[in-house]
Amino acid sequence: MGTFLWRYYMKFKTKDEVHNKALKIEGIKQKDLKKQLGIKIKGDKNAMGDIFESWFGKVKDSASKPDLDVSELKATPFKILKNGKVSAKERLVLNIINYVELDKENFFNSHFMNKNKVIEMAFYEYKRNVNKDEWFFNKCVTYEMEKDKNDLEIIKNDWKKIQSFIRKGKAEDLSERETNYLAACTKGKNKKSLRIQPNSKEMAKQRAFSFKTSFMTTLLRNYIFGNKKSDAIVKDASELENKSLEEIIYNKFSKYLNKTTKELIDILNIPKKNSNTIGKYNVQIVNKILGIRGKQKTNADEFEKASIVPKTIQFDSKKRNKESMSLPPFKFKDLINEKWIDEDGNPSATLNVYLSESKFLFVVFQMDSNGNNYLRGIKFFKMPSKDLNGKVKDAWKNTIQTINNGVKLEFINQSKNGIVHNNFIGAKSQKIIHVRPHTANRSYVKSENSNELPIKAQWTNKPKDFSNYFMTTQSFWLNSNYIKNATKNLLE
Repeated sequence: MGTFLWRYYMKFKTKDEVHNKALKIEGIKQKDLKKQLGIKIKGDKNAMGDIFESWFGKVKDSASKPDLDVSELKATPFKILKNGKVSAKERLVLNIINYVELDKENFFNSHFMNKNKVIEMAFYEYKRNVNKDEWFFNKCVTYEMEKDKNDLEIIKNDWKKIQSFIRKGKAEDLSERETNYLAACTKGKNKKSLRIQPNSKEMAKQRAFSFKTSFMTTLLRNYIFGNKKSDAIVKDASELENKSLEEIIYNKFSKYLNKTTKELIDILNIPKKNSNTIGKYNVQIVNKILGIRGKQKTNADEFEKASIVPKTIQFDSKKRNKESMSLPPFKFKDLINEKWIDEDGNPSATLNVYLSESKFLFVVFQMDSNGNNYLRGIKFFKMPSKDLNGKVKDAWKNTIQTINNGVKLEFINQSKNGIVHNNFIGAKSQKIIHVRPHTANRSYVKSENSNELPIKAQWTNKPKDFSNYFMTTQSFWLNSNYIKNATKNLLE
């Protein structure tokens, strides 16, 4: 916690006054801001947030009203990915949840809405290898929750879902997988951070409302650093007043279930393809049913914000699915420096954050013995905590250990270009996930398809032009048999 020489408390009458003041902080380095504001900071974990509040003369407190009466203040980091895309580095933590008060509130008059209806967000780039004194705020924007009616309805439904856990006396069972845009993240993981809940004698972890990383990433990409917007599944916000997003999607699919792809391409007016590939129409069928564009990918505004990951799963007549599912790629050097959870007990490792926040939308197709391919059903799937913090965590730790010990690579000259074996955890390990290349283009030299190893690889039969410190970019993959177990009730 920093020691501050606070300036006078500035008064702002409107959110526009707050925004105009915020714009003036853009581009000024942290070291210069500390001098200009006359503040001293011990430690740098929350330095950018403390500096942003100091810019407005804001005294630190835990009041339920917005920081400046008309606007809440939030500083939040983003990062630039290898592909050049902007991504939120973390969730945006909002106000602490008072379980006793939340039990009695309605959404529009809640502490949550009162405090966070208007937020002045200051975005800064997280640069691992740059001294934090050189960091600066890149962009300040005024976020108004009530502007996007669709988002507001989904956030309201998330808030009600969290409230329902409290009303059932189940605050201790809350997790970020239960909701879409708004989550309940833990704040503190020791006994002092436990709180009473109104409908149970069991103490529950202290939690705060937060916007998910995926929601913040979509705001960054579509509204702050760009104007790209994916198609929305929900065309009218009134649809969300009495139904959840999941219910709306189930309803869209219901009338098409157990029809063949041949029937569906006629019903949905999908052009026929001159191809014998099984599943060649699957993605287009899904997109047509959802009312969004696209032939090869399913990109929907709601999916991006809620971290809903759509995936078509193709089974044959013997109920076999051959394909595992790729998860985002990782950098070897970043992976070995990650921690599974942070000091508050929230997911911290990239894999843990992804699987904690994400829900999978599995769309199941099945071929019969006559070669007819049927749309069997859909399933929203959230990885159970016991799986995530059990076998998946074990596989994650095993991968880090393999990297730190020096990856074992063996070149086998049994084909035209030879193949390279490694000792990363494989699908046969039955650890739910396994590691394999994220790209089809092999590379053991510095290239766009490779990643630098922090520890020299242990080679056997290394070709002369291969490096000791670069190997093909890898990612975690969800095992095909795990996907089958999650969807087998939809098969016939």
